[in-house]
Amino acid sequence: MKKTSCVLIRVLLVGGLVLSAEKAISQTEILTFDDLPYPGTGYSYSGGLPVPEGYGGLQWDDFWYLDGVNTPSSGFQTGVVSPTNVGFNGYDGAPSVSGAVFNLNSAYLTGAWNDGLQVEVQGFVAGVLIYDNTYTVNATGPSFINFNYLGVDDVHFISSGGTQHVGFYGGIGEHFAIDNMSITIVSEPSAFTLFGLAGVLWVFRLPNKLLQATRDCGSSSASRFTSFGSACLSFCR
Repeated sequence: MKKTSCVLIRVLLVGGLVLSAEKAISQTEILTFDDLPYPGTGYSYSGGLPVPEGYGGLQWDDFWYLDGVNTPSSGFQTGVVSPTNVGFNGYDGAPSVSGAVFNLNSAYLTGAWNDGLQVEVQGFVAGVLIYDNTYTVNATGPSFINFNYLGVDDVHFISSGGTQHVGFYGGIGEHFAIDNMSITIVSEPSAFTLFGLAGVLWVFRLPNKLLQATRDCGSSSASRFTSFGSACLSFCR
């Protein structure tokens, strides 16, 4: 019984440390486009700017952004979730986001001019289509889309259809606004995790005196860990 409990304690300690490490290197970020240089107003390309490469750790193709708050009579304005900027599909095309492995968690989408706009979102892994869903959005306000596209490296947005929203005559087309895009850049934790696992197992093999020395000269968090580890070792002997 004691041996079984010892094994469980060690597994829980190691698992907790590994999970904490993985969480630390895979952080979720909300991309608001508000921390980019001021792009100007208006949906024309003189009034917006392309999303720069590397923003949020990703590569952006045909994604632009503008000041939605000051672009009236459009879904760019009604689609603002966090002032003042929103992203949009430049040239009325099919933009994409790519890079290292990442999770596309969610975003707010709004039709720039059309109600009933269809936005197809495709998620790829190494060129293979894994996710393919179509969402219907309107120009009257943002729709929260919970994508949950996990472990992708390329995502395409393809908009089509819909009808012109009454009163939104500053432009036409199948543009959409996007705001507060939630992504998680997934690091490659396997080697790190294995290294951490080996390190923790090695620590558990240390004698109590060495653990005591580590506790005496370590930080408060290290002290708590080594103290707990020492107690576990005492229990397991």
